[in-house]
Amino acid sequence: MKCCKPPVLPGGHNHERRRWMKVGCLKTALLAIACTLAIGAGAQTAGNNIELIVPFPPGGSVDPIARALQNGMKDSLGGEALVIMNMPGAGGTIGTARVARAAPDGRTIGITTVGPLTTQPHMAKLSYGVDDFTYVCRTHVTPQVLVVPESSPFKTLREFVDFAKANPDKVVMSSTGIGSLPHLAAVEFGQLAGFQWLHVPSKGDSDAARLALGGEITGWVAGVQTYVQLAPRLRALGILQSERNPALPDVATFKEQGYTLNSAGWGGLIVPKGTPAAIVDRLSNACAAATHTPEFEQILRNLRVPQGYLPAAGFAAFVNSEYARYGKLIQATGAASTNK
Repeated sequence: MKCCKPPVLPGGHNHERRRWMKVGCLKTALLAIACTLAIGAGAQTAGNNIELIVPFPPGGSVDPIARALQNGMKDSLGGEALVIMNMPGAGGTIGTARVARAAPDGRTIGITTVGPLTTQPHMAKLSYGVDDFTYVCRTHVTPQVLVVPESSPFKTLREFVDFAKANPDKVVMSSTGIGSLPHLAAVEFGQLAGFQWLHVPSKGDSDAARLALGGEITGWVAGVQTYVQLAPRLRALGILQSERNPALPDVATFKEQGYTLNSAGWGGLIVPKGTPAAIVDRLSNACAAATHTPEFEQILRNLRVPQGYLPAAGFAAFVNSEYARYGKLIQATGAASTNK
């Protein structure tokens, strides 16, 4: 900083020149100290916040979960605020990659889901892998159900499977695309039960519902939220879980009907690989408290989903199991990337 350059004064004014230099430099030094203190204070304030990256748009299904965690974790973290940053794009992989690149200091965490962590890495060359994160906690699960139109003749999974085996070219199922969770659930069901089916990708659950109600598809695997919204016009043949969902007690499980198939959407908190264990434990404990608050449990009831919290070690084991499982299924569909 060039602070002490004196003005050009006529000859004979050396005394004034020296006085200016002393006063001017003193003012500049004081200003520099004030600026340094202000910057330090600002940095300290910013350091009290934790950035929570949500790799999906505001208003999506993950957003209510993130905002409930934002409120619920604050007290457990000694008043440190979680600042939500939505970073959507590429099916959630852009924001998830941002977490992988962050410093492993606990100041940047992410909430991401099954797709960016366990299916898309098998189908595309990404800048991260499943081993580039430390897993903090699973925050929620979203069970899936196999649904058919209310006008369908099928009342049970057994009836559906028997027809599919007898008519391999007549069962048409939809999903949101090759490699999507509903598609992989249907693939696994076909493998497990031993039947063939035709796949018609749709633009989403609303489009699949239109196709089903119009008689263009036999049925599809949908999230429980979709089923609840369309229940008057749809029938759930089974929920892809080992236990019944308390919010849908009349829907029998696949396991009850002889098919040991579990498939659900899920999400959880992640931090960059290398984050110290003490920080991970602190965040996981805060997550445990937040996912059991009345506010959070009300959100679960609204979404018709069960409690899904898992601590750090359990979540890490779960993610690795899901990653291996979906890798095999994606390989079977022919959708696996050759450029990984």
